[in-house]
Amino acid sequence: RALEFNLERMGKHGLPCGLSADWNDCLRLGYYGESLFVAFQLRLGLNVYAEVAEKLNKPKEAEWALAHREKLDEAIQAHTWDGEWFIWAIGENGTVYGTKDYEEGQVYFNTQVWSVISEAATPEQAVSSLESVKQKLATPYGLMLAAPPFSKAPIDIMRAVVYNHGIKENAGIFNHTQGWGVMAECMLGNGDRAYEYYRAAMPAAYNTRA
Repeated sequence: RALEFNLERMGKHGLPCGLSADWNDCLRLGYYGESLFVAFQLRLGLNVYAEVAEKLNKPKEAEWALAHREKLDEAIQAHTWDGEWFIWAIGENGTVYGTKDYEEGQVYFNTQVWSVISEAATPEQAVSSLESVKQKLATPYGLMLAAPPFSKAPIDIMRAVVYNHGIKENAGIFNHTQGWGVMAECMLGNGDRAYEYYRAAMPAAYNTRA
């Protein structure tokens, strides 16, 4: 039912609608605005569903999931890669958020790491996306949600503008998202970088910091 909910609510680019918000409570894309983060989660869900269906000897169910995954992959590759990283959304009015030409929130953490976790990224895209995370979002205290922070974005689209830079959804460092960065780096075999990220955000590590 959860997979069908998203598949039945797709925008004009073939990506799932963000509706009131995706994981980001401050994001308002309009009903038909499309969330790439949801697209990557949907892809992972279709992968798991297909695997379970195969184990249960239900080939038609697996075929259903893989057919939708193929269609989703086509939309992701056609509309969401910006050359060095993935965008994070397409608004209801067609505005693309998270391109190199977008002044605020160019690089969005969730879509970079989930492109790897969902295995939607090509090998080249995966390396480039995680390098963008390293260059744009990594700090000694953990991985920021986005960069640059929001100051001028319309409040009806990105409500994070009400927060100071570095707070909550306005380029803040969320504890539970750090694990996604660690997972993505591990999936590419980057154990040292994964540990670097883990150590940066680990609460106990602050015991010995000046």
